[in-house]
Amino acid sequence: MAREVETCYHGGFGWRYIVCLLMFVIVVVCYADRTNIGIVLAQDEFAAIGPNDKGTVLSAFFVGYMFTQIPGGHLARTRGAKKTLLLAAVVWTVFDVLTPFAARLGLVPLIIARIGMGLGEGMTFPAQHALTSFWVPTHERAFLTMFMTSGQDMGSVLANTVSPHLIEINAWLVFVCWGSLAFLWCIVFTGLGGSAPEVHGPCCRSGEAAWIQAHRQAGPFEDARRAREAMVPRRLLRQPCVWGIFIGHIGANYAWYVMLSWMPSYFEGVFGLRLADNTLTLAGPYIGCWLGSLTSGKLGDVLVSRGFRTRHVRKLLQVTGALLSTAAFQLAAYSTTHGVAAVWVSIALAFGRFQAAGYWVNMIDICPLSAASIMGMSNTIATIPGIVGQPLTQAILDWAGGAHSERAWSIVFGVGGVVSICAAAAFTALADDVNLDRPPTEGEEHMDSNLIPARA
Repeated sequence: MAREVETCYHGGFGWRYIVCLLMFVIVVVCYADRTNIGIVLAQDEFAAIGPNDKGTVLSAFFVGYMFTQIPGGHLARTRGAKKTLLLAAVVWTVFDVLTPFAARLGLVPLIIARIGMGLGEGMTFPAQHALTSFWVPTHERAFLTMFMTSGQDMGSVLANTVSPHLIEINAWLVFVCWGSLAFLWCIVFTGLGGSAPEVHGPCCRSGEAAWIQAHRQAGPFEDARRAREAMVPRRLLRQPCVWGIFIGHIGANYAWYVMLSWMPSYFEGVFGLRLADNTLTLAGPYIGCWLGSLTSGKLGDVLVSRGFRTRHVRKLLQVTGALLSTAAFQLAAYSTTHGVAAVWVSIALAFGRFQAAGYWVNMIDICPLSAASIMGMSNTIATIPGIVGQPLTQAILDWAGGAHSERAWSIVFGVGGVVSICAAAAFTALADDVNLDRPPTEGEEHMDSNLIPARA
């Protein structure tokens, strides 16, 4: 019966692209909400928050963010990505809308609101990986994974172009507008989304569900839901390739989190930009980042389709991204104009996204059924740079001459570069493409995993 249904669909445009687009949209909102606080703080819109408190406020988000990664991954694996995403969006949006009211009450209430927002957003990417495992066929994995993830870049673009103008009217309007968009998304996704194609009615009726099941690594969705496994699967923690992903993730995240939170302060401090009048300068680097995500994802799929082994492709993209982004950040630190600086930062972030086409996609390569779990673990560990990086950046700036000093920013960017290069080296040494969600069959250990459609 499944074979007969499959003949109705041959891989063209289908529901998987609609679901991936909806995932992209909520990641846009997720990162816009996260970016807005940095813009508001850079313009000193919260009178009760002093300049020396910015690092504390920015790092508070990551405290909440890291604590729901693993539970979010477990929830996505056992209850489905759809329910997890809806829960995540509602939780972070409620706390985001409360942010301006909390700021009026003082530093501690604002920190609590930021932690609460992090608790909601922490479930997002584990749920995305659960969605990807079931909805995306193997030959489209890198591009569609990076497309959905690139919503974080587009969210930063929109936050830096739209939010400063909303702040000019009133700071609270930023949080209300983006919060309203998140609630609207919840309504649309409730009607059109699904945790897997086999439980999505229209997708099943079109024949696409059967086609996807025949062209993906992950087995049936119900098998994953029924699987009784610990929230932190110890079998994964015993694998060197899993630790390679963790380390690669940490290195890439350090520079990304620092730039995400501090770029408004960098351009205002060094070049004296007024954010509302220079939105394109602030958005440009994230446009480069978005293009880097799409380019690296497409390149990854093309190289694999041409016979290159998956693990070699992931390693190549990780190392290339770390080296070239580090060089570009140093050139940005000593730029003489804000336009030149924006170009170099754009290039740096674009190549930085090549790293995600390494470790980020590799999670699904090795754990097609447990991708949500490994993402939860990896993102928990990789959130540490977000917590440490904010006050460390503040300390470097204070020590090296303040936000107006080119030397200070060169040190800030240099620290990020060293961390990402060392992490890329570790990923290269440890990464693999073996499917950890099933025992290898006889004679398969030495064969290219690209040639064998692994099924759980």
